[in-house]
Amino acid sequence: MNSLATQIQMHFPSESTPLRVSAPLDPVATVKRSFAYRARLWMTGVSLGVGVFLAMATRPLAPFSAPVEWTLELLGWAVFFSGAVIRVWSSSHICARKSRDVVRTGPYSVCRNPLYWGTFLMVAAFPLLLRSPILAVCMLPPILLYLLAVVPVEEAVMASRHGDNYASYCRSVSRWWPNFLGYVKGEPLGCQTAGYRRECLGLIWWLGFAIGLDFLFLFENAAWWMHPLQS
Repeated sequence: MNSLATQIQMHFPSESTPLRVSAPLDPVATVKRSFAYRARLWMTGVSLGVGVFLAMATRPLAPFSAPVEWTLELLGWAVFFSGAVIRVWSSSHICARKSRDVVRTGPYSVCRNPLYWGTFLMVAAFPLLLRSPILAVCMLPPILLYLLAVVPVEEAVMASRHGDNYASYCRSVSRWWPNFLGYVKGEPLGCQTAGYRRECLGLIWWLGFAIGLDFLFLFENAAWWMHPLQS
């Protein structure tokens, strides 16, 4: 019997190679057996926690001029809300159909993983709001985990679940690179689902975290703030 890694490689050898569906996998069990899938949430939490701690325990970057500060602030919030809008838009299209069909409309006609695009944009906003290269570096491990392990496993599950229908979708829509010329309008059907409501509640938590980072940046630059990792 082929290992999970071998089956994934058979399904997704590269972005340009046509998808081939081999022996079916158990959709639920395969995802939950994946270490990358199980570790994705706690690794993200640990990376965020370590990154924020290191950023606050070391001296901040030299103060920028007021125009640069405002530019970074506005850019951080623009990136964050862009990611949040993409996640809400994507959830409205997929939450009602994720387990039953291959969604080819709305954001899923532009690329195969718009939800993760939204997540990556929100995460990219955090170092901007805290003005911290350290936090940016600490967020690389979970991002790489999603890119190199979580998404391939999820797509292998989709291939086993939907067969040639999903293979055809993969041939026409890129995994990551957006193709706005291929956009197909579709009707959002998931706005009344429990999954969509969980997504909106989750975004409220992420918004609170972003606001907290903005306040921490003010404290970090205060004269009384201690930086124990630097003299």
